[in-house]
Amino acid sequence: MRSERPKHLHPLLGRRLLDWSIAPVLPLRPDPLVVVCSPATEGALDGTLPDGATLAVQQEPKGTGDAVAAARASLAPFEGDVFVLDGAAPLLTTELLEGLLGAHRRDGAAVTVLSIEPDEPLPYGRILRDENGGLRAIVEEKDASQEERAVRELNTSIYVFRAGDLWPALEALDPANAQGELYLTDAVRNLVEAGRGGAVYCAPVAEMGLGVNTRAELAEAASELRRRIVEDHMSAGVAVLDPATTWIGPDVVIEPEAVIQPFTVLQGKAIVRAGAEVGPHVVVVDSEVGPGEVVPPFTHLRPGGAGA
Repeated sequence: MRSERPKHLHPLLGRRLLDWSIAPVLPLRPDPLVVVCSPATEGALDGTLPDGATLAVQQEPKGTGDAVAAARASLAPFEGDVFVLDGAAPLLTTELLEGLLGAHRRDGAAVTVLSIEPDEPLPYGRILRDENGGLRAIVEEKDASQEERAVRELNTSIYVFRAGDLWPALEALDPANAQGELYLTDAVRNLVEAGRGGAVYCAPVAEMGLGVNTRAELAEAASELRRRIVEDHMSAGVAVLDPATTWIGPDVVIEPEAVIQPFTVLQGKAIVRAGAEVGPHVVVVDSEVGPGEVVPPFTHLRPGGAGA
């Protein structure tokens, strides 16, 4: 990200990148919900996570496998299925995670991997399948052969593990790889080679499983999230006259029959009541527009008053 700010704390449509990654799993009622962080970000996250969430600190950056192992103390009593989510995957949906969990349970696998098949190549790990189409291994791009790099099915770093299989697989990890790290993907390989069973669930839309690693990718994620938000409001009866130029935050409330003119920005806890018309070229932040009210062009509504 070329930034002193940790990647997962970068703002994205009024929330942190991490918050977008957590949101789709909340309807599944995970218990416990554990967020692994570094010592440098512990203070920024403490007290800002959803109710019931706990923090686990990865003391040294020794790889994805070590990061998951840092959550063991918080998850130790749990015996069910453990989701492992990427904290920089803001385009996940609850429906996709439900599909992944359902496939995992149908297959009776020790681990199920969420994969994608994008149109363009990406520097992600490759999904390697056996002669029967089953999961054989995941190989990181830096460790992949030329033939393996030609594989189009990619790992998203999103998994479901059986808890009883996860911890022994992590204990067996070895940092003998190009990065000198403890790869979570090697835990997947260990389970498959031990005959515990591994499966793959391919996302129906590749972009859902994409992670954010650059500012350009952050902007692309914002564009897709904006599209989804605007589309949801339109489906609920809101007239958005030019979706491409309209910015609506995730916590904004707009009632049916409201009209949103082009180049309008609605942020924070803004509320637009039924029949109101806002814009064009209007910004509303944490303010309410009453029923049938018309907010003229070039107005800026904010807590404490309004101004042009």
